[in-house]
Amino acid sequence: MKTKYFYLLICLTVSLTSFSQQLIGHINSQDIISVMPEAATAQIELQQEVEDLQAQGQMMATEYESQLKDFQINQENMSDAIRNDKLKSLQDLEERITLFQQSAQQSIQLKEAELFEPILLKIQNAIDEVSKKEGYSYVFDIGGSVGSLVYKNDTHDITNLVKAQLNL
Repeated sequence: MKTKYFYLLICLTVSLTSFSQQLIGHINSQDIISVMPEAATAQIELQQEVEDLQAQGQMMATEYESQLKDFQINQENMSDAIRNDKLKSLQDLEERITLFQQSAQQSIQLKEAELFEPILLKIQNAIDEVSKKEGYSYVFDIGGSVGSLVYKNDTHDITNLVKAQLNL
C-alpha cells in the first residue's frame, strides 16, 4: 500500500515538474491592430464602403418617402386601379429597400473579412515566430471579446515582442 502512495507521489511530482516547464503568455491583439498602419488604411476603406452603401440606402429611402407622400396626397383622386398599382409599387420599393439593407450588411461583412484577413494572418505569423523563438507553449489573446482569461501575470505579456517583430 505504501508503494502505491509512493508511486502516486512520484507521478504527481513528475507531472507538476513537466507542467511547470511550459511557458504560457498572452497578447492583446486589439492593441496590436490599433497601431498597425495597414489596419488604419483598411478601416478607412471599410468606412468608405459603409458610407457609399448608406448614401445609396438614403436615396432609396428618400424615393420611398416621396412616393408615399405623393400617394397619400393624391389617393382620393385616383381610380381603384391606379391606387392599387401605386400601392403595389410602394410595396415593391419597400421589399427592394429591405433586400438592399440585407445585401449591404453582407457586403460590409465580406469587405471587412477581405481587408482584415491579411492583417490577421500577418499578426498570427508574428505570434508564431515570437512564440517559437521565446519558447512559449501557450499564448492567449486577451484583446476584445476573443479571450476569456480572468487572471494574468503581466511578466508573460508578449504584445511588445510581437509589435517589435512587426516593426511597430
